[in-house]
Amino acid sequence: MDWRKHPIRAWRAWYGRYKQTRFYQTWAKRPKFSYGAYLCVAFALLLITDMMLLWSIDTNHMYDPDAEYSFFRQILDSSYHSLSSAAGILNFFALGMVYLVCVTVINRFWLGTAIFGAIAGIYAFACKIKYAMRTEPILPSDLGFLNGGGGGENVASFVTDEYKPIIDHGITLIIWFVVICLLLQFLDRRGAFIHCSWRHPFANAKNIFGNICRIAASVMSVWLIMTYAGALSVPDSSIREFVKDIGYSPVIWNVGDDARANGAATTFLSLTKVKAMDDEPDYNEETMQAIHDRYAKQAQEINTTRNATLTDTTVINVLSETLSDPNRVPGVHFNIDPMPNIHALSNTATTGLMLSPGYGGGTANIEFQQMTGLSMANFNGSMLSPYQQLLPTRPEVFSFNQMWNEACGGDDSCSVGFHPFLQRFYLRNANYKKFKFSHLYTLDSDPKIKHAGTYEGKSGKSGNVTDEQAYQNVIDEVRANAQANKPAQFIELVTMQNHAPYPGIYGDENEFFAADMSNVPDGEKGVIGNYAKGVQRTDEATKQFLDELDAIDKPITVVFYGDHLPGIYTTAANDPKNSIALHETDYFIWSNRASAAHDVKLPESNAAYSSSNYFMAQTAQQLNARVSPYLALLTELHNEIPALSRAVTSGGTWSPDGSVTYLDNEGKEMDPKQFSAKAKQLLSDYRMVQYDMMMGKNHLHSMGFMDLPKQ
Repeated sequence: MDWRKHPIRAWRAWYGRYKQTRFYQTWAKRPKFSYGAYLCVAFALLLITDMMLLWSIDTNHMYDPDAEYSFFRQILDSSYHSLSSAAGILNFFALGMVYLVCVTVINRFWLGTAIFGAIAGIYAFACKIKYAMRTEPILPSDLGFLNGGGGGENVASFVTDEYKPIIDHGITLIIWFVVICLLLQFLDRRGAFIHCSWRHPFANAKNIFGNICRIAASVMSVWLIMTYAGALSVPDSSIREFVKDIGYSPVIWNVGDDARANGAATTFLSLTKVKAMDDEPDYNEETMQAIHDRYAKQAQEINTTRNATLTDTTVINVLSETLSDPNRVPGVHFNIDPMPNIHALSNTATTGLMLSPGYGGGTANIEFQQMTGLSMANFNGSMLSPYQQLLPTRPEVFSFNQMWNEACGGDDSCSVGFHPFLQRFYLRNANYKKFKFSHLYTLDSDPKIKHAGTYEGKSGKSGNVTDEQAYQNVIDEVRANAQANKPAQFIELVTMQNHAPYPGIYGDENEFFAADMSNVPDGEKGVIGNYAKGVQRTDEATKQFLDELDAIDKPITVVFYGDHLPGIYTTAANDPKNSIALHETDYFIWSNRASAAHDVKLPESNAAYSSSNYFMAQTAQQLNARVSPYLALLTELHNEIPALSRAVTSGGTWSPDGSVTYLDNEGKEMDPKQFSAKAKQLLSDYRMVQYDMMMGKNHLHSMGFMDLPKQ
């Protein structure tokens, strides 16, 4: 074969001749950009992208096409003054690490710069649109569209014509930036950012050293950002202490507020890597099958003495915001009862105290436990909010309302939620969809919650929807459902009336000031007195609510509980001996006259103390209803360990290390070292079940572990 016709040899010959041309000789002398120049470009770009992210969560500065200044200048003018804020500094750090990854992994400065700038620009413009419509930045769960799963469908759903100018100008800006970077990569004689030679890696010391640096830089940059992201959710990590000094203050209940306080990039990273539970070395399908079989047998034994079907009853869960009896707090006492009607239920309903993982906050964690039957006690200390850190990443999540959906033939109309506040808090809008509720009615849902009136006292007006109004939404739903003779429902109500703060809106109408016999400072007394008046109003509204449900000729059961105590008991919280008392709230399970469980109350051994993960198992017991293997596990565990919890929020001094507290049926702490073999087996199985549901492959779901027995 003629060597001149061989394509590779021909190309080499042509290239050799080309290198002899004057053009190539001139081109080969083009300058190399210095590393100092790279640093200046990188610093400038980080400042610009930082300002873009600050602008993206600023609802006061939208793009105005008719303004005198350009789109780019409007962005910079609205945000440059915030660069020195905590959000600006933390954004800068986060963006810097992303930039470093792009450059070191690709090993081309201008190409890495183009990719980083495009990513940062797309993220900023997407955040701007989503934040304007939902007061929420782009989250890791929104990236599910990359693989067709997760929450990616939410990303496209918030774009409307109103924001088309931002998209148009943003895309144009990004395209021009990428084109310029590619041209500079072409003009810069320094091809590789770090010298390396894969073809001749051991040819000389320079190649060996360059290749080592090339690999090390890539690995270290990826490790750095992964370590930083993971440490943001670990309260006692050294990185967390470092960013805390800068001003990092996580707002775990609201990603929108968190992005405003700490920067959108920081919020995103803080939700990317949270290890909810330690690895279970024995986790596999065979292990889960054994657990399923164990509790399927237990369910059969329980069901031999029960004759009711759980989903034949409408179950209304009422999470009463911050409700607890202030008279139970050490050092606090009123000579009148703030909640006499709820206390009177102890004669005719199941009542007791609930051990809460929160003090002064953490509502959604208690709600999560009640909805799923899982426990915060089984999570690692870095898991601060499953609603935000975990659920958005799970392909499917079991919640008890799905049993009612199944009884309706798979129709989610049998599940409905009400929350007289904003749906974005704790990502409830996305999580309730994942729980398979037909709708969550809030102040900003479509359609909105119908009854949303607030209270006006003698000295002021509350900004929160009253419990009377919140209850009326549920009453309307239940009545309409009963009149249409539809199947029983699972209804979730999360109230807001007693949410902090507690201003003096009652004036001389507040009898709790005169009735206060507390041994606390006067300033603390005033806040507690205002709170106690709100508790009294809840107590009265709850009695009226139950009276109206009593008049409906359909079996209805109400599971009512306070989520946590308000963080207003400063004196009591300063004494470690009061820690458990500051984590105990009131609960009851009540059934109306149309229910066969009317006036039924569980024995003290099964009711005096509980935690919200047990409520559905207790409800089934009160209704004498047959249980699934999962409810059988919870029933047996509650018999052995009446209450368990781990405190994860600030306030008080209980379990600062994240250790778990266990209470017996008299409210005394239990030593896990003294647990019976049965209790240890139950706890081990419970952790494995939670691992399967929250970290694993959901083997139990496909095995029917959560399925109620057929009628």
